[in-house]
Amino acid sequence: MPELPEVEIIRRGLESKIIGREISDVDVRVGKMFNGDSKSIFGSKITAVKRHAKILEIDLSNDCALLIHLKMTGQLVFDPSTGSGQADKSARVAGGHPSADWVADLPNKFTHVIFHFKDGSVLFFNDLRKFGYIKLYKQDELKNSKELKDLGPSPFDKEFNEEYLMRIISKRPKIKIKQILMDQTAIAGIGNIYADESLFCAGISPLRPAGQLKRSELTKLIGCIKKVLKMGLEYGGSSENTFVNVEGKQGQMQNHFNIYRKTGQNCPNNCGVVKRTVVGGRGTHYCPVCQS
Repeated sequence: MPELPEVEIIRRGLESKIIGREISDVDVRVGKMFNGDSKSIFGSKITAVKRHAKILEIDLSNDCALLIHLKMTGQLVFDPSTGSGQADKSARVAGGHPSADWVADLPNKFTHVIFHFKDGSVLFFNDLRKFGYIKLYKQDELKNSKELKDLGPSPFDKEFNEEYLMRIISKRPKIKIKQILMDQTAIAGIGNIYADESLFCAGISPLRPAGQLKRSELTKLIGCIKKVLKMGLEYGGSSENTFVNVEGKQGQMQNHFNIYRKTGQNCPNNCGVVKRTVVGGRGTHYCPVCQS
């Protein structure tokens, strides 16, 4: 599943392509993939593209907003073709799970929602496994929506600091620190990859009960989380889980992993061998020597 850097990269790409476009029609082909009255947004223009953790928000000029979650295999494919109705496949841009749909005839059997814009351009929402969703809300209802109301702060928010982490940990001191990092109600946007990389950077074992961490360790961990996420943004995200950006290009962060998916290899610090275990149901990679 795309994590904070990957979803942010998709957001930036879509922002550059769809802001100002007017929705003329919405073709909902699989009802469960779109929650809301699609006709109510006909004639509205896209005013902003935002991100909450791993969820995209598309704001509309009629004071409504669309929440989009790509989950494991969702993708957004924007085709700017106009006039003739003949798609110029080379001009497409897309983000999410890569497939032959970048250059295939669309819509196809994996296309579940289609946004038609007044200028003839189209935004396809495809999903191989149908786990993703699009939900329509009034903008003033968003903060109380079940998708957003329980999200914790972003790692880049001011409130994400030592005091905040200590309060969160004090409620569950025996839970492993990696589980805290991946809990979206505690910290929004960190998933398996960036949790492993952040803990390695901080020299903290993912198996440590969170309540054992000292304030100085939390300070270092916070710095490492921000550092690793910024690297993810700088390198265009990770394509380890088949992510591509809105231009259909793979990210390069996987070429800069220190610990994730390095089982059996020498630790980058030359102190031990990377091990794999399971924490919270997720494969977890760490060095038992330098991560304590």
